[in-house]
Amino acid sequence: MEKRNEANIVKAANLSDIHFIDPAKDTGGGLIGPKTSVNYVMALFLGMLFPLSVAFVIVFLDNSVHTADDIAQLTKIPLLGVIGKKKGAGNLAVFERPKSALAESFRAIRSSLQFLYKKQNRTGAKTLMLTSSVSGEGKTFCSINIATVFALSEKKTVIVGLDLRKPKIFADFNLQNEVGVVHYLIGQKTLAAITQRTEIPYLDVITSGPIPPNPSELLLGESMSELLEELKKEYDYIILDTPPVGLVSDALELAPFCDAILYVVRQHVTKKAMLHLVNDKHKRGGFPTSASF
Repeated sequence: MEKRNEANIVKAANLSDIHFIDPAKDTGGGLIGPKTSVNYVMALFLGMLFPLSVAFVIVFLDNSVHTADDIAQLTKIPLLGVIGKKKGAGNLAVFERPKSALAESFRAIRSSLQFLYKKQNRTGAKTLMLTSSVSGEGKTFCSINIATVFALSEKKTVIVGLDLRKPKIFADFNLQNEVGVVHYLIGQKTLAAITQRTEIPYLDVITSGPIPPNPSELLLGESMSELLEELKKEYDYIILDTPPVGLVSDALELAPFCDAILYVVRQHVTKKAMLHLVNDKHKRGGFPTSASF
């Protein structure tokens, strides 16, 4: 009891160093912090800054062709036409949907080609070559449908598959590739033996045949010139589906046999640097003056 009394005396004798001068009052000033509106603005800014930075880097590093204006800025070779995106898995777009906008764009190219031939005083059979920068740019698709629009106008037309390294034009017509242009070039088959009919009136196909060990040498031989001379006697239009000029030189070796050359450029696929390569080849005479995009 004595100890408890002593403790109470000591506790009562201790004075606190904290004194309440006045109780707290609500003055109506509101919340001092954190400032939520500022935080929301900063979060919105940072949230937009990151994706915009990523998009800027992607656009800055992307050097592919996006519009027809890009082509006009990069080269003086004339632009012959613009083809829309196809719908469906097959490449026979004009034959399957002859009244579509895609078919009309190929008809516009046909009209431009006919005007080009007339301007150059080309008579008789015409030879047209299609090539591109790399594989996958739609070269074979354009070859098939340009040939189709010529055939639908009741002009005897033939497609010659001269991509001897990667043949594929036969699959769209459900044809076999066992016999083709390779057999003619090595002297094993005649023109009639390698020519195959299609379901499209006035349109024939000559497939490439088996892959040879020396495709460039075959195209440089005299047999290639003889083949084209025979075709000119039988057909009004000869469409040559050739390998990409950016990968191999086969298309350049075939250029002297052609009346016109179409260079296929695909949106978001063809690189702008490839157009500089085409310009150099065109200036050196690798392509004739009738080359177009």
